[in-house]
Amino acid sequence: MTKGWAFTLICINILFQSSAQADYALMCDDPQYHQYIEDRFAQLEVKNRRLYSSTLRDYELSLATSANPYKIIGDLSRHLKYSAQFDPIDEVNAKIRRVFDHTDELSAEEHLAGLVFDNFSSETHSVGVARAWIAYRQKEYAKAFEELLLSIELSGSAVLSSFGPDFSLARQMYKDGNVEPVLAYINKTEQFWTGQRPDRLRDVWRKMIILGCKIQFDSVDTIKAVDLGINNLELK
Repeated sequence: MTKGWAFTLICINILFQSSAQADYALMCDDPQYHQYIEDRFAQLEVKNRRLYSSTLRDYELSLATSANPYKIIGDLSRHLKYSAQFDPIDEVNAKIRRVFDHTDELSAEEHLAGLVFDNFSSETHSVGVARAWIAYRQKEYAKAFEELLLSIELSGSAVLSSFGPDFSLARQMYKDGNVEPVLAYINKTEQFWTGQRPDRLRDVWRKMIILGCKIQFDSVDTIKAVDLGINNLELK
C-alpha cells in the first residue's frame, strides 16, 4: 500500500470515528467551522487594535507620571506586540530602541533587581516578537521565523512559564500556510511552559495541524476540539 493511500485510509477512519460525536459534521472542513474561525479572527483584530490604544495610553501615562522605571519599561514592552502589527515599521523600530533607552537609564542596582526578579524575560520576549513581526511584514520570512524562535530562547521566566508566550504572529503565520515554523514554536514552548493546561493546548494544536484545521491559537481551541470530534483522537 502506498503512503498516499495509507494516509487517505487513516483520514477516512478518523472521519468515521469522530463525525458521530462532533458538532461539525465535516470536522475541520465544515463550512460552519470555517465561518466561526473567520469571525474569531475578525474579533481578535478588533481586540488587538483596542489593546494597541489602551497599552499606548498606559505607557504614555507611566512615562508622564510614574517614578517606577520597571512600570515604564513593562508598559512599553506590552505595547510593542500590538505596535508591531499596526504601526509603520520605522515607528515600531523606534519603540524597540526606546525600550533599550529606558533600560540603559536604570541604575546598576535597578538593573540587577530586574534581572533577579524575572531576568527581563517578558520584555525580551516582547522585543523578539516585535522584531519577528517586522521581518514578517517585510516578507523576510526566514528571518521572521528565526526571530520568533529566538523570542522564547529564555530561562527562568516566571511570567512566561505561567501564562505562556505570545501567539499573535504564530496565528498569522499558520493562517498564511507556514506550518513548520509554527510547529517548531509550539514544540519549543515545552522547554519553559509546563503543566496540564499547556500540555493540553499543545496536544490539541498538534492534532489540529495534522488534520489541517484552521486554528485560533487560544485556550478556546480545547473547547472547539470537542466540537470538532478530535478531542480524544490518537494521532501519530
